[in-house]
Amino acid sequence: MWSKTRQVLESRLADDLKGRVCYHYDVYRGKKHPVKRDWYSEAHVISILVDGSPWFCTNQGFWIEKYKCYKPEPKDIDIIRETGKVPCEYGMYALEYIHQFLNVLSINEAIAHDNYFIRLLAVLDARLGKRRIKALADNIENEPEWLRKWIQLRVGTQKKP
Repeated sequence: MWSKTRQVLESRLADDLKGRVCYHYDVYRGKKHPVKRDWYSEAHVISILVDGSPWFCTNQGFWIEKYKCYKPEPKDIDIIRETGKVPCEYGMYALEYIHQFLNVLSINEAIAHDNYFIRLLAVLDARLGKRRIKALADNIENEPEWLRKWIQLRVGTQKKP
């Protein structure tokens, strides 16, 4: 399922971003339960790389480091807004958000969405026109710092001859 989803996501990238941006999805399993002999922890990790460097990644280590726990309960949207880092649980829902972006939302709905991950996908989408990119760039100070670099990446690709 992921390989087809990745193909669709990459086919929707703006032409100047094709070959530079790639999507990855991995599931890291924790230890086996000693009695039940089944996996009791998984980390679903979605990564978006630009020129081979990870610019976005759901990150279980972030939660362990910041909150010293394995099952955090802070509000996801606040953490994403502040840092751009997302909880490990978010990785499980990211596929649902990707499906929503690809199959349900128009580009206008996606770029105005409350979910920053959906907005990130919309910034990279080829359906986002030059005027809309310029409007995002003009209003960039209202965006979280981590999302600004994605908008700047998109603006930078527009300025090429």
